Amino acid sequence: MLYVGIDVAKNKHDFAVLDAEGKLILKNKNFLNSRTGFNFLHHQLQQLNQPCLIALEDTGHYALNLLAFLQENNYPTYSYNPLLIKEFARSTSLRKTKTDKKDAALIALRLFSDAARERFRTKDSTQIELKTLSRYVSRLTGQQTLAKIQYTRLLDILFPELAKALGKKENTHHNYVYELLKRYPSPGKILKAGFDKILEIPYLTAQHALAILDAAEHSIGTTSEAKEFELLQTIELLHFLQGQLKQANTKVEDLMESLDSVITTVKGIGNRFGSVILAEIGNIQYFKTAAQVLAFAGLEPAIYQSGQSSATGKMVKHGSPHLRWALIQAASSVTRYSPVFKAYLTEKLKQGKHWTVALTHVARKLVRVLFCLLKNNKQFDEAQLR
Repeated sequence: MLYVGIDVAKNKHDFAVLDAEGKLILKNKNFLNSRTGFNFLHHQLQQLNQPCLIALEDTGHYALNLLAFLQENNYPTYSYNPLLIKEFARSTSLRKTKTDKKDAALIALRLFSDAARERFRTKDSTQIELKTLSRYVSRLTGQQTLAKIQYTRLLDILFPELAKALGKKENTHHNYVYELLKRYPSPGKILKAGFDKILEIPYLTAQHALAILDAAEHSIGTTSEAKEFELLQTIELLHFLQGQLKQANTKVEDLMESLDSVITTVKGIGNRFGSVILAEIGNIQYFKTAAQVLAFAGLEPAIYQSGQSSATGKMVKHGSPHLRWALIQAASSVTRYSPVFKAYLTEKLKQGKHWTVALTHVARKLVRVLFCLLKNNKQFDEAQLR
């Protein structure tokens, strides 16, 4: 068996090959990020006339086309978080030297020496699609959040009294509020339009119309054509992002339906959180224990032990931040539906733990449950937790 490490870059990639004893047999080789370059790599590996395992750093989109090519040619491929490679480099040498060629050999050595390498086996096409979609949804949600912040900032300048006029049970992100501001983006224009015109807006009640007119009459909002223009553009962006998110979530739901995973049998874990957890974990069979999944998610506490002293610290937060986020959010959601998880959260809070710390404990318990369900393809049963 040969062990191949590839250091991925934008225009070219470097690779190195170790033999079954960990000796470097091929080094200082590079190939272009092109079909010709990929074929060159394939030809070089075929000439070695031995089965190969290939590892790369998970450095984002630059590796995707290469991974697809390697999988098409039936190479077992592995993907390592750059942080793991960096820590491995520190463990092998005290010298601070970094070159693409050295990195390729280092990745190959990590693959060769890693007894738990199957945890880093790259996902099949369906899981890659799910990961792509779930991360796209995450980016869209982030863009929507930023747009909402910008919208609120503009309202605070143009019409700061609007939110209070709508009442506690309402908020400025209702569609009728968007429509009001699209037609009349300032207190002055709202007053000029009058009660009858404002009441033409769908779902806007007479009570709200009167409250809005009263707030507009006494508003301290700044008059600014430029900011009104920016507000209109921001509302258009919010509508656009809402549509994009709706379509993207539909794609996720379709893919989750085709996977038919037991993860959604846990009440509180829907397609949103379930898709991220499945996409980031990949094949659960590559993990031998739930502790390995916890480590992969960065939900294990740091441990320091020296001589007679021993201590545990904060969560290490290495691994996938997407997986860690989804598990924490799922844990919060599950405590609203599961009596056992709710009781566990209450117990941790009674022990004096901060809410975030207590929720992290719930997330760790949830990981152990999900590990069992996914490993055995078994549906969730609340009674078995008691």
